[in-house]
Amino acid sequence: MQKQYKKLFFIAMMFMLILTLASCGRSDEVGHIVVNNPYGTNGEKLVFDYEDRNSIVFKGEGGLSYWALTESGVAPEAPVVYEGLLPSNVSPDEIGVEGGVQTFTFAVEDQEASFKIYIKPETVVEDNEIVMVAFRFPTVDGVLYNMGETFDVKGIEAYAVEKDGDIVKVHEVLDEAAFAALFNDNDYDPLGTEGFKNQISYSVSFTYEGYTENFEVYVAGGEKPITTEDAGFFDYILVIPVAFVMQFFASFLGNSFALGILFTTLVVRTLAWPIYAKSNDMTMKMNIAQPDMQRVQQKYATRKDPQSQQMMQMEMMQVYKKHGINVLGCLMPFLQMPIFIAMYGVVRRISLEGGMYADAVSNTKFLGINLANTNDGITALFLAAIVGATMFTLQKISMKKPSYAKNTHKHNANPQAQQTEKTMKFVSYFMVIMMMFISYQSNALALYWIFGNIYSLGQTLFNRKLNEKKHAKLQEKQLLG
Repeated sequence: MQKQYKKLFFIAMMFMLILTLASCGRSDEVGHIVVNNPYGTNGEKLVFDYEDRNSIVFKGEGGLSYWALTESGVAPEAPVVYEGLLPSNVSPDEIGVEGGVQTFTFAVEDQEASFKIYIKPETVVEDNEIVMVAFRFPTVDGVLYNMGETFDVKGIEAYAVEKDGDIVKVHEVLDEAAFAALFNDNDYDPLGTEGFKNQISYSVSFTYEGYTENFEVYVAGGEKPITTEDAGFFDYILVIPVAFVMQFFASFLGNSFALGILFTTLVVRTLAWPIYAKSNDMTMKMNIAQPDMQRVQQKYATRKDPQSQQMMQMEMMQVYKKHGINVLGCLMPFLQMPIFIAMYGVVRRISLEGGMYADAVSNTKFLGINLANTNDGITALFLAAIVGATMFTLQKISMKKPSYAKNTHKHNANPQAQQTEKTMKFVSYFMVIMMMFISYQSNALALYWIFGNIYSLGQTLFNRKLNEKKHAKLQEKQLLG
């Protein structure tokens, strides 16, 4: 049975490791390049005089840069500044006295990208005709999307170049609503015939005063929104039911994501309490049975032949039967894992755009913290620290032996039991570190674990008192025969 416990703790450790790798293991292969057209301070890197057509300088502050987006949606904190030579000229090769638009192309990790500059006519005449539109993306939000999300302007800058070289900052001369109305995502639907689209790019059109320019945005992988339109078996049996409970509470509490997490945690952990109690009950019985188990182990300590080992197993089974221990009881904690995984998935996915319950948890603010944020700097570190502190406290109390366990091991200590105890401590502390690391990735997940740890702390203290009484009754029953 002790070997089974070791296997259980090893599997728990591997489970936490897998969650960590799933949270941070992302493909770093570049899937799409988004160009920040050169502009400069006053447009001097976007529009050039005719006599400067052969000495174009498009680098430096406000010059050409680009976002290198990986297939899974990872982007640098700031756009990459282009440091190469002047890229190849695509069209036209020569600019006449009437001036015109030149397009240049360059490649980053086999991904091709292009940008445009405008050469003014040799003789400039006032002319307000739009000849070119250039875009800049100060943040990656305007061009990088999770599956399920639809296009949003999100800080995109648009510069309309007139024939005489004047530049109109369209994003500044129009209000937000009027500016957004100039964009057309060409009826992009995040859901395809085979589920949510991901790792694809699609075209967005921008039309200003009759001139239309296109650019592409990228849809990365990331978390999948919760919806029956793209759900697997596990989603149907656990994730969607748990998400329904969460949105049920949240919708009655001002669409509060935090309160939805809190009350769902209470409901789910309470429903799982019988499993937890059964596991504790088995642990208590194992402690009471330790003297009998150790007598059998010592009896056959030097007898390693198959027949003796078989007899030892039979006597062990008699010990289990005597103390009411079910050998399948060690599997009880595994029954909690699907519930844990479902809650983990729901907290991360329920608020994502495109999900059927996203509107019900739209209020993601809690005590000044935005639960929708990921990798949220100081805030994320603060929440991760609380997760670690509550988890560490829970582990210390959980590993603290009750009086009956202390007495048992004090008089019947053996190297195997001591090694098992060390293994349990190692796994427990390892899980604390892992949970802190994972919780840093998501404010919502961190809050869920804080609520869950506090609940489990109370649950552990309550069960400890209950087990003390049960143990006294079992000992009395054993003494009376």
